[in-house]
Amino acid sequence: MATKLKHQQQDSQAGGNVVALSRCTTQGCNKKTDLLTFCNEHYEWFKFGLINKKGERPTDFDKKFIAFQKHKKQAA
Repeated sequence: MATKLKHQQQDSQAGGNVVALSRCTTQGCNKKTDLLTFCNEHYEWFKFGLINKKGERPTDFDKKFIAFQKHKKQAA
């Protein structure tokens, strides 16, 4: 059997150090992810129930978004 040389082993291990950049899973957003699979803004939406884990909006999104805006104004 042929044995691998040192430089051949190092090349095969170098590919394991590459980290793929992940993007926010919400539709139309291309920001870098910070928490879970969302950017900061959409993570807040996820916590409030405006989007699900896949980044999809619920059927009553408009109603929830209005409540979210009122909540943000009161907190500020």
